[in-house]
Amino acid sequence: MLNGRTGLVTLVFGFALMLAKRMAASFQGFVQGSVLVAMSIGFVFLGLSFLQAIQPDTYTWIVSGFEDTLALVFEGNKQGNYEQLTDSFLLFPTGLWSWLFGYGVRVYGGNTSNIWFGTSDIGYINDLFMGGLVYMGVLYSTIIAHLITCHQKAEVKVRGSMLFLAFFVVLIIANYKGEVARSGVVLTSIIFMCYLFSTEPQNEERTWKSA
Repeated sequence: MLNGRTGLVTLVFGFALMLAKRMAASFQGFVQGSVLVAMSIGFVFLGLSFLQAIQPDTYTWIVSGFEDTLALVFEGNKQGNYEQLTDSFLLFPTGLWSWLFGYGVRVYGGNTSNIWFGTSDIGYINDLFMGGLVYMGVLYSTIIAHLITCHQKAEVKVRGSMLFLAFFVVLIIANYKGEVARSGVVLTSIIFMCYLFSTEPQNEERTWKSA
């Protein structure tokens, strides 16, 4: 799973990273990026205004998450979720064996098996308690290797973009506030993205020659 507000922050960050590369590539890209930024800001304000009118609690929940993020980035002030993420949610196993192989349990809230450890929704901490460093190494290296292979198979234009770098960064950040590696939606999107960008379309001439 992936925490809602932090998920929004990571998606915005990944989008900004790819957009910055586009805007720096050429004057045309800069113009297109500027228009896209202006339109995005307009849609966000309209969406938030509409949400504030129909669901004020959800509006406050979303805005407070971005306020916490801005306070952390620009003021270095840890508040809200970020205070928990750097304090009570940081749980670690005891003993070498537990560090290597974990306890076989998740410490996400609501699991009765974690009452002796406390609770945390940090993806890395949950993976550490589930299977230790060995499990984390196999799990993360598989995902990274798949993305690297996909990057190598992709067309030159796609490889030159910030798409894969942005995806890596988003995964790293998002897994600190949600169990990204356990999310079927996230893993399916990785497979779909790799298939999409590593499948070279065949034109009619190539198809005719191959026949």
